Amino acid sequence: MAGRGLDPDTHAPRHVPPEEVARRRKINPLSVGMDRLALIFNEADDDTDLAMGVFDTDGVLLWRAGEARWLAVADQLQLVEGAVWDEASVNTTAISLVIADSRPIRVVGADHYNSALHGLYCAAAPIHDPRTGVLLGVVGLAGPADHVQPASTALATTMAALAEHEVVAAHHRSLAELRKSAGAQLAATRGPALLVDRDGWIADSRGCTPPDAVAAPDVGAHQFVPGIGTCVATAVGSGWLLRRVGPSNPIVAELDLRGEPSLTVAGDGDEWRTVLTRRHAQILLLLAEAKESGLTSARLSRLIFGDTGHVVTVRAEMSRLRRVVGALLASRPYRLAPGVTLQIAPGSVTTAPDVNALGVAPAPPHTPGDARHRRLA
Repeated sequence: MAGRGLDPDTHAPRHVPPEEVARRRKINPLSVGMDRLALIFNEADDDTDLAMGVFDTDGVLLWRAGEARWLAVADQLQLVEGAVWDEASVNTTAISLVIADSRPIRVVGADHYNSALHGLYCAAAPIHDPRTGVLLGVVGLAGPADHVQPASTALATTMAALAEHEVVAAHHRSLAELRKSAGAQLAATRGPALLVDRDGWIADSRGCTPPDAVAAPDVGAHQFVPGIGTCVATAVGSGWLLRRVGPSNPIVAELDLRGEPSLTVAGDGDEWRTVLTRRHAQILLLLAEAKESGLTSARLSRLIFGDTGHVVTVRAEMSRLRRVVGALLASRPYRLAPGVTLQIAPGSVTTAPDVNALGVAPAPPHTPGDARHRRLA
């Protein structure tokens, strides 16, 4: 700090205007839990001399709590809503160190660079979004340096955990409200569909196994959702209904048989990859060879098992496969969907549907002698 020409006897944190504080409070996910956080802190505050503040990732103090006499001390130190307590404005505090290092820490007395803070100790802990791991803010506790509370860092960490819990609880409530308000539109949708909130988190689904979240939709824009295909977004209630539509660009799926089978898909949206079972990889190869004519469940049973007595098993396998690859497949008969091309990754060992890399073995002697009939090892 001294090398940067900063004066340890000057304590002058920057401030943002009240309207900017209000804006930051509104957009910060922590706003949903601040009333409860302040209530719990204030109920326990008669045991100790502490003030609490919650800061955003820029070090702006957005909320504070504590007894009136300690809030008066905080006022004198400009520890007020709108004050900026990052490293550039107030040097070497627990708040600025947590912003930089994202772990709980305590700074006591002369460990602060500014002499105005030598009479204090402060403990702080990061508050992360449990859904994404992103830093949302910092909770800080401050008290007199000559009465350091041994468990202050643990208390800050506990308050941070409570704030994270409130974020998740509020998220679950909002998804439940979206399901209640827009569930009828989802139920009336033909084919696979998703009900998502404004940020892309899944509230409900129909006809598919959904991911946890998708990219935040834009009205009318197409986006590719793994397991469903190309979707279009329609605003419903406080979220979006994503319905499957035909692909606007060709979809290229690459099957990699080097080791554990996997499928990589590129097309309308970000590339995505999924691991397949050996049986599912074999089915994809058979469907690719069949081209537009496709294969019935009976024909698939004969090609895979050597007879037509495993139709129920084939249908169950196709149901599981469609939950993984979604709109890449069409049915009646089973085939690759229009606009989908299946390629084999370079270096994969296969003789189309006789897939050496999948461990296929000749059919048992009692099955028909067609050389294409194979059973997975």
